[in-house]
Amino acid sequence: MPAITPELLTRFDVPGPRYTSYPTADRFVEAFGEPDYLRALAQRRSGRGPLATPLSLYVHVPFCESLCYYCACNKIITRHHDRAAPYLRCLGREVDLHVRHLGAGQAVSQLHLGGGTPTFLDDDELAELMAMLRRGFSLVPGGEYSIEVDPRTVDADRLATLARLGFNRLSFGVQDFDPLVQKAVHRVQPAEQVFALVEAARRIGFESINVDLIYGLPLQTPESFDRTLAQVARLRPDRIALYAYAHLPEASSRSGASSPSSCPAPAARWRCWRGRWRRSRRPATSTSAWTTSRCPATPWPWPSGRAGCTATFRATAPSPTAT
Repeated sequence: MPAITPELLTRFDVPGPRYTSYPTADRFVEAFGEPDYLRALAQRRSGRGPLATPLSLYVHVPFCESLCYYCACNKIITRHHDRAAPYLRCLGREVDLHVRHLGAGQAVSQLHLGGGTPTFLDDDELAELMAMLRRGFSLVPGGEYSIEVDPRTVDADRLATLARLGFNRLSFGVQDFDPLVQKAVHRVQPAEQVFALVEAARRIGFESINVDLIYGLPLQTPESFDRTLAQVARLRPDRIALYAYAHLPEASSRSGASSPSSCPAPAARWRCWRGRWRRSRRPATSTSAWTTSRCPATPWPWPSGRAGCTATFRATAPSPTAT
């Protein structure tokens, strides 16, 4: 892999879609209509060529109890947990529509629940969601079944419940451990809480633990992010998702709570990204907007990861509102 230089990063430091799914979000356009989608499902059902491989599913759970100011995801901010029930009913109809065209029992080797906050759902609702998916699809043994976890919404008992439901991978939303940065982005969670949850997850037997990090956040500095990375190294996660912060006040009503001047300048963003990698024992080998298959920030060996294309299932929801 060619060396990643400041010049290369500057060249590609332009707005673009995150590669959390393929095709990426900006490929979904009005010109691709229902007949095109039904044709794709029919081709999948026929099992011709590479389409015979197992599916990868993504389920979006849009609800959050509070707004993280950096977030531009499709979300609904509410403390009314009863709003989840009608959403699950709509999601069930969406799954049934797909199964009608795909055929029941299609093999699934990868499942990811994202959001929003999937753990906004209570244990019974998560069980209902997993039963819904198992009625329509066949989750193959040895597959990767993951869920995004807001550390503020779970404890060790909930993690054990997630394991019983069939999840074998966890993704913890860390972003940054610095208290000032956490306060600036409205995402306060003590590092000790994350450490305790990761320890519990390993004790329970989860096969892979991911942490999400963001560089370029308001009030973040190369030195503060270096301290965060040192703490992440102690966590020893199996994967790291490293994102670049995009200041988009038009996408989030509170993104403007911090002015662009409070965010690191481009040169400092580069130092946030690169500084600790350069001082590590191995060069930066693979960093993407989704996951790293090897993390050079720490000296221990990292298992190889595999990425799969993602088919998205989500029910139609109202525009994000605060209630």
